Amino acid sequence: MGLESWAGSINLATPAGGLIRRLIGLLPAKRQLTITVFGSAPLQIAIDSSLTSADIDMFSDWEPLNKLVHDHRLGTGQAEFFIQVSSELNFRTSPAWRERAQSVQLANCTLRFPHPIDILIAKLNRLEEKDLEAFRVVIRKTGHPTEAELIHELQMAVDLFRPGFDEEQGHDMANNCRRLWPLIYGREIDPRKEIIAPALQKRREGYGEPARDYKQELRDAVRASELVQESHQRP
Repeated sequence: MGLESWAGSINLATPAGGLIRRLIGLLPAKRQLTITVFGSAPLQIAIDSSLTSADIDMFSDWEPLNKLVHDHRLGTGQAEFFIQVSSELNFRTSPAWRERAQSVQLANCTLRFPHPIDILIAKLNRLEEKDLEAFRVVIRKTGHPTEAELIHELQMAVDLFRPGFDEEQGHDMANNCRRLWPLIYGREIDPRKEIIAPALQKRREGYGEPARDYKQELRDAVRASELVQESHQRP
């Protein structure tokens, strides 16, 4: 069953949808622009309207959006339910997210809502209690992602498992997978064995590289031969 079967449908008659519609009414009318909504809001809008969140995370190709939000007192610290304007860099998820996002046109604005799988993958970067609850809600409502689906999608997004830069706040995707799996799927997981290694193997095969690391085997054989020679030379 494909991902499109559980993408949900856009329902802007929700708390998040209402705030987004209010924002759209404040945008300049003569410019076409795109706003991408991420975080928990797309799950409230497309999967379960009862899923709560304190804010709506978004980014846009229109740079003055953050100023407009704060000028109308809709931003962080200005309202109980507020809009957080971020950078696309803050949405750390599968590289395939754009091709499976849903879009809705309101006035001169294209609203883009990533697929729930991409929202959940992004939540694995921190995996706070609210993120665990998002997994529970989506699986309860849709039956997805299955364990096999999530493993496949994480393999296709394997670069998310790379260590962060020294200047970044640490995000440990592998450790968060170890935390998630017993709570959601009822078993332990070895992310290196079940996600990272198979993904890197697929990448090597795509480059036409041999499945075995013959270069490393050769280096090991040479080193073993050197050690044997050294042992024979000892008195």
